[in-house]
Amino acid sequence: MIRLLAGAVPDTRETHIPAAGADSRFLAAAFDTIDVGVLIHDETRKVLLFNRAMTKITGLPSEEAVGRDCRSFLTPALCEETCDMCSAAASGHPCGPANYEAQTISRDGTAYWVRINSFPFQYNGRPYYLVTLTDVTEMKQMEEQAGASNNFCGIIGHSKAIKTVFEFIRSAAETDITVLICGETGTGKELIASAMRQQSLRRKGPFVKINCAALPEHLVESELFGHVKGAYTGAAADRVGRFEAASGGTILLDEIGEISLPLQAKLLRVLQEKEIERLGENRPRTVDVRILAATNRDLLREVREKRFREDLYFRLAGTVIRLPSLRERKEDIPLLVSHFLRHFCAKYGRNIKAISADLMKAMMDHHWPGNIRELHNLMEAAVAMCRKNMLGMESVPGGYFDLHAGAFHASQTPGGDEEHAGPPSGLTEREWILAALETNRHKMSLTARSLGMSRTTFWRKLKALGIR
Repeated sequence: MIRLLAGAVPDTRETHIPAAGADSRFLAAAFDTIDVGVLIHDETRKVLLFNRAMTKITGLPSEEAVGRDCRSFLTPALCEETCDMCSAAASGHPCGPANYEAQTISRDGTAYWVRINSFPFQYNGRPYYLVTLTDVTEMKQMEEQAGASNNFCGIIGHSKAIKTVFEFIRSAAETDITVLICGETGTGKELIASAMRQQSLRRKGPFVKINCAALPEHLVESELFGHVKGAYTGAAADRVGRFEAASGGTILLDEIGEISLPLQAKLLRVLQEKEIERLGENRPRTVDVRILAATNRDLLREVREKRFREDLYFRLAGTVIRLPSLRERKEDIPLLVSHFLRHFCAKYGRNIKAISADLMKAMMDHHWPGNIRELHNLMEAAVAMCRKNMLGMESVPGGYFDLHAGAFHASQTPGGDEEHAGPPSGLTEREWILAALETNRHKMSLTARSLGMSRTTFWRKLKALGIR
C-alpha cells in the first residue's frame, strides 16, 4: 500500500495530505491496484504518495520515497528532461501538464522506457503535482525489434555483467564525481562515458572527447589548455583549449595512461584547483567541468612502476568502473549480432533474414580479443560480402575463427631460428600477434610459445611491428 508517511498512520497534520485519514487510505488502496506508477509531491517536491507500480519502475520501496525530494531518487533524464514541474514549483508560476518519454534504470540495473505525465492541481489554496510513469518498454520492443530493455543509451545487452554497468551509470549520473573507466580495447569505454553524460545534469552542456594517445607531444599542452597569440612560433592567434571548451559540461580523457609525466603534473592541478592557464599567459582561468577518464592499462601497475603519478591516479579514480570483456558476457552476443545485422543491412542495402547456426556457434565460441569493436568490424565485413538472405561462414574471412582454436599452439621447433605457423588468412601479422598477446594476458614467454617462436624472435617482431 502507498505509505503516506513512512511507518506512520496517515494524518493530515504530519503528512500535509489534504484528505481525511480514511479517505487517504481508500485513495492509497486504489492507486496500488493500477499498473501505472503514481506519485504526488507538493511545491517543495516532497513526495506524499508513492504506489507499488512506482516501486517496480524505480526499485525504491515506498517507505524510502515518501517524505523525500523526488529529485533525490529519480534520474535526471526522467524528471528534468522535458518536465516543467520542477521549474514551476521553484518559481511559483503555473504550468500545464507534461507528457514525454524517457529512459531510466531501476536499482537492479534493468533499463526501462517510460511515459511521464505530470499534472498540477490546487487543493485548499496549495499547489500539488501528480506524476504518472507508464512502462512502455514492451511497446518500444515491438517498435525497435531489438528490445528497448536490452538497449540503454546505445549499450546493448541483458547479461548480469552489463546490468551492473547500467546500475553504475545510474548511480554515477546523479553526481559530478570523477570517474575512471577501465576496460580492454573495444569494450565500449567511450559509449559508457557518453551514457553517463546523457543521464547527468550536465547533458545539455558540451561533451568534449580527447584521445590522449593521438595528441602530438609538442602540441598536447596547447590542445588541452589553449594558448595566447605569440606563445610559440606559429601561434598566430589566441586559442581556446579543450578544458575551456568543455566548461559547463563533461570532458572525456580517453587513453589517459598514455600522457607523459610532466603533463600529468599539470593535469593534476586542473583536477585540484579547477583552473587552467593558457600557454603564454600567467592568468589562471576557472573551468567548470565534470571529468571522465578511460584507459585499457592497469594504472595501479603503472603507478608501481613509476610511469603514472600516484596522486593523479587517486584524483582520477573518484570512482572506478571496470567494463566486462565480450567473453565475460557471451549471452549478449546474439543481441549484438542482431543489432549489427540490422544496422549494416540498412547501410549496404542487404536483405539478410538470418544467421546460420554454424556461424552463430563459431561466434559464441570465439575468444573476441578485440571485444565489441572486433564483432562490429566482422559483422560489417560479413554483411558487405554476403549475397544471400542468410549470413553464413562463407561470408567470414577464411580461417578467422581458427585464430583461437589452435593457431596459438603451434609446436616450437628446437633451435635458434624456429619456423612458426604465421597468421591465419585474413589477418596481418600485427593483428595476429596483438590477439595472441591479449589471449595470453600479455605474458611474453607464454605468448611466444603459443606462436611457436623463441623469445628472441618474438621480441624482434614486436620491435619491428612497433608493438609496445
